[in-house]
Amino acid sequence: MTQVQNNLVSLKTALNSDGVKSKFFDMLGKKSAGFLTSITNVVQNNDLLQKADVNSILLASAQAAALDLPINPNLGLSAIIPFNDRKTGKCVAQFQIMRDGWVELCLRSGQFEYIVNEIVYEGELVEKNRFTDTYIFDETKRISNKIIGYVASFKLTNGYKKTLYMSIEEITAHGMQYSQTFKKGFGLWKDNFNAMALKTVLKLLLKKYAPKSIESISQAVVSDQASFVGTLDKQEAVYPDNQKDLDIDKETTEYEEVKEEGEQTTTAKARADEAIAKAQTLEF
Repeated sequence: MTQVQNNLVSLKTALNSDGVKSKFFDMLGKKSAGFLTSITNVVQNNDLLQKADVNSILLASAQAAALDLPINPNLGLSAIIPFNDRKTGKCVAQFQIMRDGWVELCLRSGQFEYIVNEIVYEGELVEKNRFTDTYIFDETKRISNKIIGYVASFKLTNGYKKTLYMSIEEITAHGMQYSQTFKKGFGLWKDNFNAMALKTVLKLLLKKYAPKSIESISQAVVSDQASFVGTLDKQEAVYPDNQKDLDIDKETTEYEEVKEEGEQTTTAKARADEAIAKAQTLEF
């Protein structure tokens, strides 16, 4: 029996155990059975994830369950991503919250009057003053389909509001600094740059300015883009750089997103230039 076959058998055995069923039922109630089935489906439909450590898949899935975020990729709320841990030589599963997942958590809290997360095209940024937190955007002023940046903004029901704007150059520099896979030319930043850029500016805004009293947001900041060790009773988040400042996408060479065999990589400079050029041509 191959490693992949062993992993699938071990995963199904674990998911059928009374202990695992009980833990997920505590988090999701009657929805737990469907969620456990979705774990099997996600792994079976991802050749790379089938190589991941089974316990890491369970623990990453438990993070999604705790936040009540489906891991079905078609829904775009959260995902289980395979990563190579170079220290242990194992492939591990990492929990990631997608852009729509962050929006979902905000809306559920009942504390947000509105949330905006949009691509900004040339001409739409009319005024910018970061010292006074003044931004004026006007879609009627667009002069081309060239993307110049990304914006996230929210207003709470108590009247507090905040906006974060990042130029496409700032977003690209951020991704290049914190994502080794981006530097090497594969992974989520390559596959969907605009989605990752939108998520980045939204997460940074919420991490810094959203009320810390919103438990789901605080929990999401801790668990997003982490792998986990331990048991369902006691888990510990492990960040790729082994630091806990929770900077988004801080993937060092110790952790590397799994890629398909034969997939080519590019230099960091070329990757950044390619990302900016590609973003200008993508429909979103």
